[in-house]
Amino acid sequence: MTELLNDAFNPDSFRSSGHKLVDLLADYLDSTKNGNSGLPVLPFSTPEKLLEYWEREINNRDGSPDDLFKKVLNNSIHIHSPKYMGHQVSPALPLAGLAELLSAFLNNSLAVYEMGSPGIAMERIIIKILAGAIGLGNKADGVLTSGGTIGNLTALLAARQSKSKNNVWKMGTTDGNAPVFLVPEESHYSVERAVRIMGLGDEGIIKVPVNKKHKLDVKTVERIFTEAAGEGRNIISLVANACSTSLGLFDPLEELAGFCKEKNIWFHVDAAHGGPAVFSEKYKHLVSGLEKADSVVIDFHKMLLHPSLITAVLFRDEDDSYITFSQKAQYLWESRGDKDWYNPGKRTLECTKNAMSLKVFFTLSNYGTKLFDDNVTVLFNLGRRFAELIKERKNFNLAVEPESNIVCFRYAPDSTGGKSLNLLNKKIRQAVIENGDFFIVQTEVNGDTYFRTCLMNPFTTENELFGLLDKIEITGDSFVSDQPEK
Repeated sequence: MTELLNDAFNPDSFRSSGHKLVDLLADYLDSTKNGNSGLPVLPFSTPEKLLEYWEREINNRDGSPDDLFKKVLNNSIHIHSPKYMGHQVSPALPLAGLAELLSAFLNNSLAVYEMGSPGIAMERIIIKILAGAIGLGNKADGVLTSGGTIGNLTALLAARQSKSKNNVWKMGTTDGNAPVFLVPEESHYSVERAVRIMGLGDEGIIKVPVNKKHKLDVKTVERIFTEAAGEGRNIISLVANACSTSLGLFDPLEELAGFCKEKNIWFHVDAAHGGPAVFSEKYKHLVSGLEKADSVVIDFHKMLLHPSLITAVLFRDEDDSYITFSQKAQYLWESRGDKDWYNPGKRTLECTKNAMSLKVFFTLSNYGTKLFDDNVTVLFNLGRRFAELIKERKNFNLAVEPESNIVCFRYAPDSTGGKSLNLLNKKIRQAVIENGDFFIVQTEVNGDTYFRTCLMNPFTTENELFGLLDKIEITGDSFVSDQPEK
């Protein structure tokens, strides 16, 4: 043991720094959730300047870890701020943060039973609770994995293995009849990425246009299916959104599930964001039909208040959860064919698998699923209220009536139109985030630029919503007044 190693593992230093970090974060939480932190939501800096800053810090060994904690905190985007209304990332529960510390320190891997037995048992319980909330039935099973991208890939790999005419995992797709996935044009990019990772390329994807309500229409799906099947294409799966990433809208799952059953194709639902509506008594009707999906993906780090990344991949038939990955690894497990749920590495892309279940288990054991109901209901209510406030303003246009906590709108004064209006909204958004009072993102709807707000913080109130609209209007007016007269 060297002196440096011994010092790095010093329990007293760990205890001292740990106490100071928890105190720092508790004070930060107390001030931030009430909008009194005095910190910008995003301390904006160019990538080059920020890189220079941290290059200096990496060699600054005179400071203490406590100083570095503060510097990271001050330079980060502040998701716990009620003025954060940007990407689909949840303000982390304090208890989940503590569970993350425990998990990181123990460093148990959940791929193999002997390496992470408590977390593996916890994961099993969490999957059963979630499957029960959805209504997938007694044969349902699944795993936790590292994010929606890997989750969608895992589910679509299972679809390919289940519906292909040969064993793709062993023989590949060399039979000349490669599988094809029907994917909504409003789907998250990870769905198309998953199909391309499988090596299926352009031919493996058929993009299905959405209707005027920006949702899949079963008649359109049926028409495209019939045309493609007539050309000899091997359609094995349909993907649906619950909800779409850009606009937060839910596809008609009941109708689409019926279509998939009739055509004997796999029905996968990307419910990464909107799936937690199953816990809300008020909004669970939005995911009616989710229980009929062959596979479902739900993120805990979006609407369920957990740190990134925790994604549940659920299968209505437990057998399907074992067919995705099947290979020999004698140093990990004795038999590759047994359905031993206690070795999750047989069913996930990861081998060294993070003990993400600890965070969710701690939450459920202390608050139950009622906390999820409260959060989803509060945020979906807030989305509807924000839409009302937008419609009350003369110079604002709402993209669509929101169904979730995602609200898209634009600043549209009468004096500006066309491409100039798109440019104006882009300039406003950039000015707003650089100012630091609010954080929002942008999207395109029918080719036009819209602000996209995702209301992720249950402490966001009408005061912040009014403030954002005022900020946008003042900023927009300043840009319009600066334009030369025609």
